[in-house]
Amino acid sequence: MSRQIISLKKRGEIWHFSFTSPNGERIRRSARTSDKNQALQLASKEYNECWRVFKLGERPDYSWQQAVVQWLEEKPKRKEDRNMLYGLRWLNKYLGDKKLNEIDRNLIKFIQSEKAKEGVKNRTINAILQQIRVILRAAVEWEWLDKCPAIKFLPEPKRRVRWLSEYEEIRLLEELPEHLKPIVKFAILTGLRMSNITQLKWSQIDLPKKQAWVNSEESKTGNSIGVPLNDKAIEVILSQFGKHKENVFTYKGKPVRIANTKAFRSALKRAGIKDFRFHDLRHTWATRHIMSGTPLYVLQELGGWSKTDTVRKYAHLSVEHLHSHANNVQLFDTKLAQCQKAKNLTNH
Repeated sequence: MSRQIISLKKRGEIWHFSFTSPNGERIRRSARTSDKNQALQLASKEYNECWRVFKLGERPDYSWQQAVVQWLEEKPKRKEDRNMLYGLRWLNKYLGDKKLNEIDRNLIKFIQSEKAKEGVKNRTINAILQQIRVILRAAVEWEWLDKCPAIKFLPEPKRRVRWLSEYEEIRLLEELPEHLKPIVKFAILTGLRMSNITQLKWSQIDLPKKQAWVNSEESKTGNSIGVPLNDKAIEVILSQFGKHKENVFTYKGKPVRIANTKAFRSALKRAGIKDFRFHDLRHTWATRHIMSGTPLYVLQELGGWSKTDTVRKYAHLSVEHLHSHANNVQLFDTKLAQCQKAKNLTNH
């Protein structure tokens, strides 16, 4: 290929290339190498791919990076998920320069083993594998990829359900900074996820009807969620009036972006509360519902869960339906006393 078609420029130690594709689009890329010949080979390969796509009608060989960018454009709210973004950045060193059709089971197994070397739990490894699968399945939907390779997840222990006792709640609220108190109260009262609380806007609240709602693009399931507000939740909302024209929860006049901060964790420590995360406030809300007799199907609708299995982890916390059977087992000394009493009555 003529070198005149491709322009090479060195920025620092790394070569960059650019060319005009057959369809007139200007392409600019980093070759990610300090070797000029390697940079030219990569540029030539990219140009040839563009030529085959435009002239022969072949499907482009989309890259992992292109798929990630496209997915984030379709799911803009995920850009605020710091754990997810960390996972994508971590994956970039293994998949950043890979074409989608180069990502096979062997490569995924290698990535899995590399993550395991960090000494993390199976749940963390599975989260990375899940991110790979989500992106590849989206690529299949876009017709960028024929099929997603099978991904085998690692076994995980059943997730524990951790909730606040009444005493822990009181202690936590005593230790929290003022701007976090209404957020934590609202989480306990509504069961909303942290992002749905911090992003809550006045336009999503209807006080006369005592309800709020989570828009479909902001919910985890992709469905809109109606949120009934009890009197205490409304008190929390009213306490935030006049602090911001759009967002409900603020700090120093600006919207709160994240509540699971160092200040939150420090308050937990001062309160003597261990093994607790912000998301456990949602478990606290669900647990109290179950213990108060709220049916599972109602709790599922209130919590916006799409799968019944997710709600059933709280089912064992409700024992009201078992009370009638509890008396089936008694101590022998109790029965002996009853027999003795009956005998005495007979003798009289």
